[in-house]
Amino acid sequence: MRIVAESRIVGTFLGYAPGLVHRLDDGSAWEQVGQTQEYVYRERPGCKVVFERERHWIDVDGTSAVAEVQRYLGRRWSGPGAY
Repeated sequence: MRIVAESRIVGTFLGYAPGLVHRLDDGSAWEQVGQTQEYVYRERPGCKVVFERERHWIDVDGTSAVAEVQRYLGRRWSGPGAY
Protein backbone atom coordinates (compact mmCIF):
# COMPACT_ATOMS: atom_id res chain seq x y z
CA MET A 1 0.00 0.00 0.00
CA ARG A 2 1.42 3.35 -1.10
CA ILE A 3 -0.11 6.68 0.03
CA VAL A 4 -0.65 8.88 -3.03
CA ALA A 5 -2.31 11.84 -1.27
CA GLU A 6 -3.10 12.80 2.30
CA SER A 7 -5.33 15.85 2.54
CA ARG A 8 -8.83 17.11 3.39
CA ILE A 9 -12.03 17.07 1.37
CA VAL A 10 -12.98 20.57 0.18
CA GLY A 11 -16.29 21.66 1.73
CA THR A 12 -18.97 19.21 2.82
CA PHE A 13 -18.55 15.46 2.34
CA LEU A 14 -21.86 13.64 1.95
CA GLY A 15 -20.51 10.13 1.59
CA TYR A 16 -19.67 7.73 -1.21
CA ALA A 17 -21.66 7.22 -4.42
CA PRO A 18 -20.62 6.08 -7.92
CA GLY A 19 -19.64 9.00 -10.17
CA LEU A 20 -18.99 11.52 -7.38
CA VAL A 21 -15.92 13.71 -7.71
CA HIS A 22 -14.03 14.22 -4.46
CA ARG A 23 -11.96 17.44 -4.49
CA LEU A 24 -9.06 17.69 -2.06
CA ASP A 25 -7.33 20.69 -0.45
CA ASP A 26 -4.10 19.81 -2.25
CA GLY A 27 -5.78 20.63 -5.59
CA SER A 28 -6.31 17.10 -6.80
CA ALA A 29 -9.69 15.65 -7.72
CA TRP A 30 -10.73 12.00 -7.68
CA GLU A 31 -13.75 10.48 -9.39
CA GLN A 32 -15.36 7.50 -7.70
CA VAL A 33 -15.55 4.55 -10.08
CA GLY A 34 -16.35 1.84 -7.54
CA GLN A 35 -19.87 0.92 -6.47
CA THR A 36 -19.44 1.80 -2.79
CA GLN A 37 -22.41 3.70 -1.37
CA GLU A 38 -22.50 5.18 2.11
CA TYR A 39 -24.12 8.35 3.46
CA VAL A 40 -22.00 10.32 5.92
CA TYR A 41 -22.12 14.03 6.71
CA ARG A 42 -18.75 15.60 7.50
CA GLU A 43 -17.27 19.08 7.15
CA ARG A 44 -13.76 19.04 5.64
CA PRO A 45 -12.84 15.51 6.77
CA GLY A 46 -9.32 14.23 6.43
CA CYS A 47 -8.69 11.56 3.80
CA LYS A 48 -6.03 9.41 2.19
CA VAL A 49 -5.77 8.18 -1.37
CA VAL A 50 -3.80 4.95 -1.52
CA PHE A 51 -2.54 2.77 -4.37
CA GLU A 52 -3.03 -0.91 -3.67
CA ARG A 53 -3.77 -3.97 -5.83
CA GLU A 54 -3.25 -1.92 -9.02
CA ARG A 55 -6.07 0.51 -8.07
CA HIS A 56 -6.52 3.82 -6.25
CA TRP A 57 -8.74 3.90 -3.16
CA ILE A 58 -9.98 6.82 -1.06
CA ASP A 59 -10.39 6.43 2.68
CA VAL A 60 -12.24 9.33 4.32
CA ASP A 61 -12.11 9.84 8.10
CA GLY A 62 -15.40 8.91 9.77
CA THR A 63 -16.51 6.38 7.14
CA SER A 64 -16.70 2.62 7.49
CA ALA A 65 -15.68 1.85 3.89
CA VAL A 66 -13.19 2.77 1.19
CA ALA A 67 -14.08 3.55 -2.42
CA GLU A 68 -12.25 2.91 -5.67
CA VAL A 69 -11.32 6.15 -7.45
CA GLN A 70 -9.41 7.45 -10.47
CA ARG A 71 -7.86 10.84 -11.10
CA TYR A 72 -10.47 13.27 -12.35
CA LEU A 73 -9.27 15.21 -15.36
CA GLY A 74 -12.49 17.09 -16.01
CA ARG A 75 -15.16 16.50 -18.57
CA ARG A 76 -13.83 16.45 -22.10
CA TRP A 77 -15.94 17.82 -24.93
CA SER A 78 -16.07 15.43 -27.88
CA GLY A 79 -18.83 17.09 -29.88
CA PRO A 80 -18.64 19.31 -33.00
CA GLY A 81 -15.61 21.56 -33.06
CA ALA A 82 -13.69 19.53 -30.50
CA TYR A 83 -10.69 19.07 -32.75
